[in-house]
Amino acid sequence: MHVNRNRVWLRLASALAPALFFLTACGTANVSAPNAANSTPAHGTATGAAPSKGVASIAASASQFTWIGEPGAGSAPWVSAIERARQRVDYNVYLLTDENVANALKQAAARGVIVRVILDSHPYDFPDAVSKELAMFRGSKVQVKTWSPSATSYDHAKYLVVDGHLAIVGSANATYSALDGGANLEDNVEIDGGTLPADLDALFQADWSGRPRPSLPPALIVSPGSAEALANQIRQPGPVVMAEEELYDAPDVMAAMEAKGRQLELLLPSSIDSEEMANARMLASHGVQVRLLSSPYVHAKLIAGTEAVFIGSENLSANSLDDNREVGMVVTQPLVRAQAEAWFGQYWQKAQPLSSASGASGTGTSGSGTSGGSGGAYPYLPIGISESEARSKWGPPSSISSTTYHGRPETVWTYPNGARLYFQDGKLVHVSR
Repeated sequence: MHVNRNRVWLRLASALAPALFFLTACGTANVSAPNAANSTPAHGTATGAAPSKGVASIAASASQFTWIGEPGAGSAPWVSAIERARQRVDYNVYLLTDENVANALKQAAARGVIVRVILDSHPYDFPDAVSKELAMFRGSKVQVKTWSPSATSYDHAKYLVVDGHLAIVGSANATYSALDGGANLEDNVEIDGGTLPADLDALFQADWSGRPRPSLPPALIVSPGSAEALANQIRQPGPVVMAEEELYDAPDVMAAMEAKGRQLELLLPSSIDSEEMANARMLASHGVQVRLLSSPYVHAKLIAGTEAVFIGSENLSANSLDDNREVGMVVTQPLVRAQAEAWFGQYWQKAQPLSSASGASGTGTSGSGTSGGSGGAYPYLPIGISESEARSKWGPPSSISSTTYHGRPETVWTYPNGARLYFQDGKLVHVSR
C-alpha cells in the first residue's frame, strides 16, 4: 500500500496491521466502548483528539461503532440487524431489490415486528424499480411508502433503524451489486446504543408522516442543506482522503477541496463523464491527487481525515446537497477512522492516476466546460431552466423524442455522449447522464 509519510492515521492503521487485515477482509469490525481512561463528559465529544471548529463529533453515549466496507461484508450486517428486531424496523433506502434483505424484512413483519420502508418514488434512470419493489412486498405485513422531497429531487438516503437503538448508515443501497454481488465500493457504519439511532428514527418518522425535519445533532449531516457541513469535514487539519461517485457542481465543497491541495487524495470511478473529468483536472491543477478506479465501481461517499470520518449517501452535486433527502454520519472514533483509511488505501493502490488516464471519458480542460459538441464538457444545468437556456449551454441535441412520466408528456433531448435532458412544458425537469 502506498502511504504518505505524514498521514497520521494510516500510521495507526499500519500499527494495527494484523487486526486490520482480518477486519477489512471480513468487511466489518466491532469497536468497543471507550474505556475509563478515555471517557468523555456526558455532553462532550467522543474519544480521540478534540475536533477543530466545524468538525462534528458523535455523542459520548453512542458507545459502539462497526465499520462496514463493501465489497466484503455483503448483506449480512443488514440481515443480522433486522433479525435482532423485537419491536420496530424503519428503513429508508433509495433502491431495494436484494432478496436477502427483503426476506429478512418480511420475516420480521411476520413475527409481529412493525416494519416500515420508505423508497424513492421515482428513482433516477430506473423507471420500473418502484413497481418491482412494491411487488416484492405484496402480500406481506411490511408497510411500504414511496416518497421524494419533490418532483425533481430524490429520497437518496440509506439508513436502517432497529428498535430505536441500532442503526446502519452509509452509501449502500439494498441491491445485489451493492451488497452480495461485490460489484460496488461502498462505505457504511453501524451504531449500537446512544442517542443517534433515536435521532435517525425521528427523521424517519417525520418523512413517513410528511412533517418537517426535526432538530438533529451535528454528527448527522442531512440534505437538503448539507454542503457547508461536508466542506467542514474536508477542512479538518492534515491529510484527507475521499472516495466519491460523482464530482459535479458543489461550489462550497469544491472550494474546500481546492484549498486542501496536495493533502487531499480523491478516488473516483473511471466512468466519470466529461463534466466530472473537467472538475477532476481543475482540482489536480490545485495539487489534489486524483485517481480513477475501474473495478469495483466507486459508489462510496467517504471523507476521512485525522479527526473524523464522514460516511453517508451525499454525492458531490448541487442536487444531492441542496435538494435531495440524504443522510450521513460523522464518526470520530480512532479505530473506525483507521479502518476507513486502510479500506481506502487498498483501492487507492489499485487505481490509475488521473495524469495517466488519457483514455478516460471526457476531454474538457477547465472547470467551466464548453457548450455542446461531442468532445466538450457539458456543464451543470439547474432544474427549471428553459429549452433555449439549455441549448445555449449544451448546444443542439443529436435527437429529440417524446415520452410520458407519471401521465405527463415530456420532451427528451439526447446528446452525443448519451446524456438526456427531460422537459415538461418547456422547462427542464431531469438530467440523465
